[in-house]
Amino acid sequence: MRILIAGATGVLGRATVPHLRRHEVAGLTKSDEKLESLRELGAQPFLCDVYDSETLVRVVQRFRPRIAANFLTALANGSAEANNRLRREGGANLLAAAEVAGASRLVVESVAFPLDGDGMVAVNELEQTAREFPGESVILRFGRLWGPGTYYRTPAQPPTIHIDVAGATAARLLVQAPPGTHLVTE
Repeated sequence: MRILIAGATGVLGRATVPHLRRHEVAGLTKSDEKLESLRELGAQPFLCDVYDSETLVRVVQRFRPRIAANFLTALANGSAEANNRLRREGGANLLAAAEVAGASRLVVESVAFPLDGDGMVAVNELEQTAREFPGESVILRFGRLWGPGTYYRTPAQPPTIHIDVAGATAARLLVQAPPGTHLVTE
């Protein structure tokens, strides 16, 4: 099965891609430096910024995924504003590209814990946009990720999930989960 993951070099993407080895996986990154790491994870790398909607459409059409997954985050720089923008604009651009390319399934990373302010609004918009996808839409609400490479070295305030468990679970749900919203927590 052909699976495209936007955000494949993020924490969740890096934990998920190795569990998809029996599938043909493409990973998007906006960084030249991360192309080789995508190959090492087992994904065909594509250089693409999700804010560049024309290039995104071309890349997604070229790969023709059955499943498009939105694991996009902008948490590394600590900017909630950047993360909220990515949820809104990046998520909408990926959905449009997946629709144009004929993907039949859209999977979106969301959160299982409460947010306030604009973060809550952005997550709600991301989920609503996903529900508007004409094919199957799957929303995965993750607990706070903890473990190596995450913000939390030990479990934080619940709900939580270890990054290794989150990656294996995400890989399974990408392919097998029925349409709808699913909690991914410990």
